[in-house]
Amino acid sequence: MYDIIIVGAGPAGATCARYLSKLGHSVALIDRDTFPRDKPCGGGFSYNLLRNFPYLRTREADFLKGISRVGVIHSPNRKITLRGAVDMAVALRYDFDNVVFESAIEEGVSAYTGRRVKKIEFKEESVKAVTSDGESITGRAIVGADGVNSLVARQSGLHTRWPSKTITACRVVEIPTAEETITDIYGEEKEYHFYSNLGGDPGYGWIFPKRETINVGLGIVGTHAQGLPHVFNRFVKMLKKDGLLKINADVSKARGALVPTGGPIAQTFSDRCLLIGDSCGMVSPLTGGGIAYAMIAARMAAKVLSECLENNSLNALSLSKYQRMWQGDFGKDFGPMLLAQKIFTGPFTDVLFEIGKRDSKIQSIVSEAMAESNDENINIRSLISRTLLVCLREAFHIPSFKS
Repeated sequence: MYDIIIVGAGPAGATCARYLSKLGHSVALIDRDTFPRDKPCGGGFSYNLLRNFPYLRTREADFLKGISRVGVIHSPNRKITLRGAVDMAVALRYDFDNVVFESAIEEGVSAYTGRRVKKIEFKEESVKAVTSDGESITGRAIVGADGVNSLVARQSGLHTRWPSKTITACRVVEIPTAEETITDIYGEEKEYHFYSNLGGDPGYGWIFPKRETINVGLGIVGTHAQGLPHVFNRFVKMLKKDGLLKINADVSKARGALVPTGGPIAQTFSDRCLLIGDSCGMVSPLTGGGIAYAMIAARMAAKVLSECLENNSLNALSLSKYQRMWQGDFGKDFGPMLLAQKIFTGPFTDVLFEIGKRDSKIQSIVSEAMAESNDENINIRSLISRTLLVCLREAFHIPSFKS
C-alpha cells in the first residue's frame, strides 16, 4: 500500500508527488496519458515561478521558450490599446509538464501512466483507485490533481459540476513559425497581446510569441461559448488582417479545453482526500492561468499530508490545515480577480479602456495582472481609485498625478 495516491501527473500532481517523495513517503502517480504529452494552454507565466521552485531553474533550457517583455491589451472595439513593459515567461506545455513529471520520477515516485482511473473507493483506513486496465492501487490517502472534470472531486463528494458561468471554454493552437518571422512581427521584446470581450462575448483572446511558435487562443465564458470554433476562426482571420499572423499560418491543429474561472470551490479537503489545481478551481478568473497556483498548492498539500501521515491522522479535521494554508497565501487573490473579471467583461469595458489609455499607472496595473507578474495579482483597490483620479483629472483639467 502506498502512502499517497495522486491522480493527475500535470504540474499540480507531479509537484505534490515530488515533495512527498522527498519527505520520505511512497507515492503512486497516475495519469491517463503517457509523458511527454501536450495540453491546450497558452503556456505563459511569471518567471517568479522558477524562483519559487529552484529545481526547475536548473532545467529551464529544456522548456523555456523566451521572455516576452511588453504586453498589449486591446479594448473590445479594438480602438484602444493599453501597453505595459511587463515580463512574461513562455513555454510549451509539452516540454514544461514533462520536466516537472521527470523531476518527480527522479525523486522515486512510482508512475502509472497511460491508465485512466475509473473508480475510487474510500474505506475507513485506505483509499483504492481502480484503473482502466483493471489494476487496483491502494493508498492511505488520495490527491485529486485530475483537472476540471476531476473524478476525485466527484467521487469524494467535494464537487460534482461547474455551472456554465464559472467555466471558460477555450480553443488553442501552437503555430510553428520561423524565429526571424516572429521577431519581425513582434519585435525584439516579443510583444504579447490580450483581447477583451471579442465580438461582445465575455472572455478574452491572446497571442503569445515564443521562440519557434506562436500560441493563439480564445476563451469565452460557458454561457456564451456556443459556436466557439467559428468565433476562433474569425479571431484568427482578424489577427492575419492586422499583420500579427502570416496569411498562411496553419491553425488546423487547434484544440479545445475547459478552464474553471469562477474561483475555487468552498472546500478542498475531506477524509483521506485533498484537491489541488484545476480540480478545485485554482485558476485566475482574469487570464485562465493556473500553473503557479497549482504548484504552490501542491507543495502545501505535500507538507500537510506528510504531517498527517506521521501523526496517523488523515481525517478531514487534520487535513483542513491545507485549506487554511492556501487561503492564507493566494486565496485572497480570488475576490479581487472575480471583481476585476466582472469589470473587464461588463458593458462599460470600452469606457474603462478610454480612461486607461490616459494614465500609465492604470496600464501598468492591468498589464501586470494579465501577465501574472505579481505574487499578489491585481490590486483592484488601486485600479478603481486610480480610475477615479483620472476621471477627476480629465474633468477638471488637473495636471497628471504622480504614481
